[in-house]
Amino acid sequence: GKVIMLRGHVEYDDYIKTECIKATSVMLIEELDIKDTAEEKRVELHLHTNMSAMDGLTGAAKLVARAAKWGHKAVAITDHGVVQAFPEAAAAAKKNGIKVIYGMEGYLVDDSAKIVTGNADMPLSGTFIVFDVETTGLRTDRVRLTEIGAVKFVDGAERARFQTFVNPEMPIPAKITELTGITNAMVANAPKEAEAVRKFFEFCGDGVLVAHNATFDTNVLKHTCRRNGIDYNFTHIDTLVMAQSLIEGIKNYKLDSISNYFKLPKFDHHRADEDAGALARIFEKLIALCEEKGVENISEINEKIPVNVKRLPTYHIILLAKNRAGLKHLYQLISKSNLEYYYRHPRIPRSELIAHKEGLIVGSACEAGQLYQAIYSGKPKAKLLEFADVCDYLEIQPNGNNAFMLRNGMVESE
Repeated sequence: GKVIMLRGHVEYDDYIKTECIKATSVMLIEELDIKDTAEEKRVELHLHTNMSAMDGLTGAAKLVARAAKWGHKAVAITDHGVVQAFPEAAAAAKKNGIKVIYGMEGYLVDDSAKIVTGNADMPLSGTFIVFDVETTGLRTDRVRLTEIGAVKFVDGAERARFQTFVNPEMPIPAKITELTGITNAMVANAPKEAEAVRKFFEFCGDGVLVAHNATFDTNVLKHTCRRNGIDYNFTHIDTLVMAQSLIEGIKNYKLDSISNYFKLPKFDHHRADEDAGALARIFEKLIALCEEKGVENISEINEKIPVNVKRLPTYHIILLAKNRAGLKHLYQLISKSNLEYYYRHPRIPRSELIAHKEGLIVGSACEAGQLYQAIYSGKPKAKLLEFADVCDYLEIQPNGNNAFMLRNGMVESE
């Protein structure tokens, strides 16, 4: 029960097989009793106990007792995907005279995702533009193009190729050069973004765009078009969602993993022209799988090939039970997420959340929430409103909670 301060150096210990502190001085210190001196006490609505894997160390009883000691009226319990802390929290709340708000931080899956986005319709033998872009970063509203590569795919075969470097009119970050091999010198005399995109659209004609994780590539193009007054009216196919829905039994759905699954030739990953060529070969295989399922036109793809919820990305979301009906719905969602939709995490499809929302208060969660991710990736306001619509409140967390984004170079400043 003592509190000590120690000084030393950290080194790896071969005997215990972990890093440890070799202490050079140790002293007893007095433990400070931390108080909440705010006149208006807060209520914590996002709290992880030791039942949250890798995200909490303290038992529910201690946390509830601390909130009560600080004069808080209530405290929420929102462990990741589970509610095992509820009994301990309930007993502690009764002992300390405080209310527990029963909740969970769930793993939301947006099952409204589609393979095909847009209204164009044509047979699978039509004109597809299989493309890829390289950029200066990952935020689609901030980045600039450095390369566009594309393959024109007609009647199941390659017909033409397009490639251009793009002058981003800004230095290419060292990490991006390391990843793609594209240097500032390579793009110095290349066309600027407006000219490059116009040339690319001339190559596309009225074809349907095809990209892997098409949301990123098409959003980059849309933001480029907005900056330069260029119309964007393309339908696109996302081969990532397409592959997730058609292929079983592979570890992940990265471009090289799918290429290896189909036993296709090796390629130079992270270069737009090489990636586009590899994706064209993959797309040929995916089209054949679509035809096996009776698909003849692209308008039939979304209907005849249901999206695989177990392979879609997950987003954090906070669920708080407002009443007994909400608690029942929370338990139903937990059961479904574990028994019907489990893959790495217990997943809650957006459609299931909407169907069981009565009695639940829904919060947007942290940096890993869908709304935060949409803002970070530069999605348009209409999409932000769509994602926010499922929430009853939006979380604004202390900057320290997301300080890793600054350390990792994801953002430039607080």
